[in-house]
Amino acid sequence: MPTTAELLDFEAAHPTWTGKKEELCISELGLRPARYYVLLHRAAQTREALEHDPITTHRILRRLAAA
Repeated sequence: MPTTAELLDFEAAHPTWTGKKEELCISELGLRPARYYVLLHRAAQTREALEHDPITTHRILRRLAAA
């Protein structure tokens, strides 16, 4: 299971969804995209996420609020 930091670092490195991101999600994190986003959204709501990468965390939270 990836850590909060690993999820945020992956999202920061690959901010837009492409077919390549799906492949990398599986190969680098060992997660299917749906599971990745569940864990990423959950992680983004933690203090640890804000401390690790506030810019990426706020971007994720803004996307969640707009959905």
